[in-house]
Amino acid sequence: MGERSGGRWPDTGDGPKPLAVASGVAFEGKELAAYRAYVDHGRDCEECPRSAFQCDTAAALWRAYREVRD
Repeated sequence: MGERSGGRWPDTGDGPKPLAVASGVAFEGKELAAYRAYVDHGRDCEECPRSAFQCDTAAALWRAYREVRD
């Protein structure tokens, strides 16, 4: 491992990554967390594909994402 910018960069085979990211400890901001909740819901929801990806829960998650973003 080498030192860069005061952090450790392990060789993961995918290029250098900070240890926090490689170990899965990276911080996820509110905006990204809200968007991920929307996307994860759409992937798992049985109703969304039949309703143009906007069931009531998806619509609420999208509104929450927009509120965090603005």
